[in-house]
Amino acid sequence: MQFDSNGLQLQSIAGNSGKAYKGLRSDGTPVFVKYEMPPIIPALAREQITPPVLATNREVGVGQRVEQEWLDGRTLTRSDMGKKQVRQILVRMHFSKRLLNQALQLNYTYQEPRTLVEKWKEDAPNRLRQNTYLESVCSDLLAHLPSFHQEVATFVHGDLHHKNWVETNSGLVYLTDWETACITDRMLDVAYLLTHYIPRSSWEEWLKEYGYKYNRAVLAKVYWYGQLGYLNQITKHVESYDMEAANKEIYALRLFRQQFNKEL
Repeated sequence: MQFDSNGLQLQSIAGNSGKAYKGLRSDGTPVFVKYEMPPIIPALAREQITPPVLATNREVGVGQRVEQEWLDGRTLTRSDMGKKQVRQILVRMHFSKRLLNQALQLNYTYQEPRTLVEKWKEDAPNRLRQNTYLESVCSDLLAHLPSFHQEVATFVHGDLHHKNWVETNSGLVYLTDWETACITDRMLDVAYLLTHYIPRSSWEEWLKEYGYKYNRAVLAKVYWYGQLGYLNQITKHVESYDMEAANKEIYALRLFRQQFNKEL
């Protein structure tokens, strides 16, 4: 057990790189404490997208420190991702002009499709950059860039893995872990969710309930951003030293490309 500068008793939470803690206030109230949190978190909490924020401050040497309500509950499972609450949170986030304006004030910048691919190539571990198949995927993405218009770009999460979602014991659903957030086409989030969690037979219904039309142009964007979602998830697995999961993701990417090459 350790103490921070505010007198909280802190217990490290496994799997968060030493940046996340369960804190205990002097009155016995438990809180979630995380360092190096993106400054957009309070705005997300006001939109009821991420758990309520109790306090924020900056500490020398550790950056932004955020206290949030300690929530008793669980992370979502793969089968939970088709829940109505998940789609509702995405709609609330993607269509919030207030959230977009807040992000721009905090120096988030517009990320065009080309920039997203080039960033993956720049940030990916060497073993992935040197993978000939993944390199061919990147080349194909760059050769078939989708249209992008800043006026319809939105604030997106960028990593909708089911373990980044929590459901409280009272049934509230929240999205967490915002390090990959950016301003771009909302299809970056939508395509990841569809390709990883929603059965192909349910895509039309899901897209229409979200607010998209269901046509060839929309499916082409799902195909493009879906591939990018696979690339990003492969990187996450490799960085976590989970090569088995990374290889499964690469195989899933191959199947996805084969399927859509037949459809489009």
